[in-house]
Amino acid sequence: MDNMNAFPILIAVADALSLTKAASSLNMTKSGISKAIKEVEDALGIKLFHRTTRTVSLTEAGEAYISYIRQSYQLAIMAKDVASQFSDKTTGTLRISAPMSFGTLHLAKMLPLFMNLYPELNVELFFDDKVTDLIADGYDIAVRIGELPDSSLIARELSPCTSGLYASKGYLARFGTPNKVADLREHNCMSYSFYQAGQEWVFYQKGKKFSHIPKGSFRVNNSQALIQAVKADIGIALLPHFITMIDGDDELVPLLTNYQLPNHYIYAVYPEKEYLPRKIKVFIDFLQAQFAQGSEYQQRIKS
Repeated sequence: MDNMNAFPILIAVADALSLTKAASSLNMTKSGISKAIKEVEDALGIKLFHRTTRTVSLTEAGEAYISYIRQSYQLAIMAKDVASQFSDKTTGTLRISAPMSFGTLHLAKMLPLFMNLYPELNVELFFDDKVTDLIADGYDIAVRIGELPDSSLIARELSPCTSGLYASKGYLARFGTPNKVADLREHNCMSYSFYQAGQEWVFYQKGKKFSHIPKGSFRVNNSQALIQAVKADIGIALLPHFITMIDGDDELVPLLTNYQLPNHYIYAVYPEKEYLPRKIKVFIDFLQAQFAQGSEYQQRIKS
């Protein structure tokens, strides 16, 4: 069927009700989206969308038509996934979402090895500290850190990910060193705005739980920006060890080391599928090997 190539375009427009958003999600131009819709409408002899300069909405015929092609498209994807299990080659395009700091410091360094192992596979890597919608945004897999929200996604644990409280020597010389959690109320405690466990800092000591809500002059959505503020003597921050072990740990002073922080983990997350595409399976296997017990990357993250 000639119109089948347009199925993902029609579905994307129906979901977004926006040509601009659909074009962005499919890496197409807005004019390309419009042309594809018109060709299908002309072939069918019906109007699928009401379109103005500002709005897009489905016609009654469009709702009925797209409800059927959605099912057909999903079946076609499933058929492709099943067929891929019988192939010795890993092909197609793998779209990956990852947090900015972890992605640039670790994942980006691993990917050349992965791509050398699977040269016929195209890889698209996107960095974003926000939790992306894998299905709506068209990602095959995401690397996520910390507590995961309830969802239909499948999560594979890759590695523990520890954190610690840090300040610079210059800051501590000016404002003193906190010796207990309650002392943090007197300090400039900077925070990471996308911290998955929430904004509360939690500590444990001898079975007791202690908590602190950080209040400071700097709140940012990127851990590498946060560590730069710490090194510039601005304040105290809770930092993941996958950054501190690489980016100037000799300039940082660990604080409240007689307390334990909650355990967090790094996960590979992907949409639930009856048949897991080969490209996703081989990437998960690759990540698990990279973060295996005793590996270089796991040591950096856990230290």
